[in-house]
Amino acid sequence: MLSRFHYLLIVTMALILWLGFAGLKARPALAHTRVEVGPYVVIVGWRNEPVIVGERNTILIEVNRAEVPVEGLEASLKVQVLYAGRAFIGNLSPTPGSPGVYQVEIYPTARGQYQVQLLGMIEDTAIDEVVEPEEVLSPGVLQFPEVQPEPNVLKNSVDALEAQLQTATTLAIVGIVVGVLGLGAAVFSLLRRPKST
Repeated sequence: MLSRFHYLLIVTMALILWLGFAGLKARPALAHTRVEVGPYVVIVGWRNEPVIVGERNTILIEVNRAEVPVEGLEASLKVQVLYAGRAFIGNLSPTPGSPGVYQVEIYPTARGQYQVQLLGMIEDTAIDEVVEPEEVLSPGVLQFPEVQPEPNVLKNSVDALEAQLQTATTLAIVGIVVGVLGLGAAVFSLLRRPKST
């Protein structure tokens, strides 16, 4: 038989383990990328993860030195978001209530891996780093019960239909012109025919 002390010890340890596992489950799994630039640590990631095509999101850039937030970088640090040879120059602004955390709002319209290029100065240290935050996913990963087509897939389908319609219209016009010319030639031929007496 367990003594009262042992019983309380087991209950306390079980409660501590339960709280520990519950705390681990409650934390979101953020896929942020960390780089070190001189004495600074820069962490780049998305505000809302997973990142879904067609949903407005924000790239967060956290800068600290010896775990102290570095503020006032919105004028000296430039951010470009790169994707498939294209560049989006982000408007870097401080995140209210979060010292040392800056944000760039963006609306990702294609799935895949985006890159974030950080250029400029962090205080007296130059920075030119390219980091890759979490990949942007298709909306289908969260849609239920039916997956809707992505906007770029719909656009490609509409473009293909428009091209087919243009081809059909061109062929119809050519057909009408040939028909009118043929009808004109037939009428002309009938009018030129000698009258029989």
